[in-house]
Amino acid sequence: MNATTLTFFNGKGGVGKTSLVYHVAWMLSELDHIVLAVDLDPQANLTAAFLDEDDLVELWEGSHGSATTIHRCVEPLTKVGDIRPPRLRRVSAGLHLLPGDLALSDFEDLLSREWPDCLGSAPYRAFRSITSFWQVIRMAVDASRFPSATCVPSGI
Repeated sequence: MNATTLTFFNGKGGVGKTSLVYHVAWMLSELDHIVLAVDLDPQANLTAAFLDEDDLVELWEGSHGSATTIHRCVEPLTKVGDIRPPRLRRVSAGLHLLPGDLALSDFEDLLSREWPDCLGSAPYRAFRSITSFWQVIRMAVDASRFPSATCVPSGI
């Protein structure tokens, strides 16, 4: 992945991470950067900021089984499957979104269970789960062949 990555993280809520990511993503796209905004927050407010209500209903209630959100990309790891390649939403010519999902909070439980197993006798599955968000973002950048993409993940 040759993309520049900007990550906005803060464990405290209400400090403006989502608003900052939203405005930085738009600003960079207006400056002719190709931007991939990734919503890793279980509240999915960044996704709600970029998409209208009809799109959100279709995104979260339709297309089951399809990797239309970050959660649907990593969800197979909760069973016996593997990561699905993401389907991005085009917001504008230079701005793309890997949408968040309210169901992402369920995946946080898996992450907390897998973390201690990273140093166990069979760490492959644990590492696959722990690095799943990075893997999905890399798939998105590689598959889309962004020339100089700037990834802007929203903090989880």
